[in-house]
Amino acid sequence: MILLHLASGANCVAIDVFGDQHLNTDKSGRGDRDRFLGNLKRWGGDPSKVAILQKSSLDVTPQEILSVAGPVSVFSVDGGHTVECALNDLRLAEASLDPKGVVVLDDFFNEVWPEVCVGAVQYFVGGGRLKPFAVAPNKILLCDPLYNAFYRTNLRDRFRFYHDKDAELFGSPVSIMGVGRHGTFGRLKKRLAASPAGPFLKHLKTALRRPA
Repeated sequence: MILLHLASGANCVAIDVFGDQHLNTDKSGRGDRDRFLGNLKRWGGDPSKVAILQKSSLDVTPQEILSVAGPVSVFSVDGGHTVECALNDLRLAEASLDPKGVVVLDDFFNEVWPEVCVGAVQYFVGGGRLKPFAVAPNKILLCDPLYNAFYRTNLRDRFRFYHDKDAELFGSPVSIMGVGRHGTFGRLKKRLAASPAGPFLKHLKTALRRPA
């Protein structure tokens, strides 16, 4: 959120339970309000432009967000990692997003938090208006389908070096960015191959090969 604030300079909303860790049922993080504000100031942010809602996002309404920030341009979904939270946060993002806004959903492909994927799938198949337009390392980017082509092609053209391929996700065209040989995962794969674990991974891949 700090990065988004620094990039835009606009009014922002931070939603976190912070010290109320009894609300953090899945133990997916340990927010510290003082540390958050310290980092915000350290990197040149303006605390007066950041409204903090210290509560579970399950208890936040779109009206609360709109009242302090107006329609949201970029909404980062990276809070509670339960199915309920992921589904709720996507619906919250949809209801408070600017018509041309973008949602960044974290951990959709994270095998440690499959609940996020389940919640997101429930959103997509349950009539959610927002659809994916890009896939990045451990994230998917969403927008109103009316602006899919605009964001997808601009992202691909501006960062062509990181464009791996075009695909489809939940019936929506997406650009796959930065996960191939030029991306984070591609570099990690090369490092693993060169490490002592490389031979083991090679033999494991052979052992798990599907039978003819």
